[in-house]
Amino acid sequence: MRKLTTALSVLAIAATAFSARPAFAMGKGILSVFGPIIAMPIGAVSGLVRGTLSKSSEYADSFSKGLGDGLPGRAIGVPTGFVTGAVTGSVTGVLKGLYTGLVLGVVDPLSARSASVDGKVLDYEPYTVFEISKVELVQ
Repeated sequence: MRKLTTALSVLAIAATAFSARPAFAMGKGILSVFGPIIAMPIGAVSGLVRGTLSKSSEYADSFSKGLGDGLPGRAIGVPTGFVTGAVTGSVTGVLKGLYTGLVLGVVDPLSARSASVDGKVLDYEPYTVFEISKVELVQ
């Protein structure tokens, strides 16, 4: 049963990838089918980790500064900001990683950007899920 579920998942991702961008998919060949199959899971995990780390550290700093930079502000702000940032950053990071893997996996298969592993770990903005412009898709 597990193998069947895995096979159907891979087939669904491949069908989605191929049908999402037929003109690009035909131009790139078989890599445009396998690009999203590889980039979407890696992008989801990378987005989860990078989104969690970047937003939890950002929110912990901003919450503690908002409550006062003293000991009580840090005692309340750091854990609250860390948890809030971890939850929101992980959810949006997974969504951004999946979206980037699907779209750029067809256009630019097997690249670091399509798998969301480019750049510094903390220099990641998971809240800009749909940041890919039409200009980038044509190139």
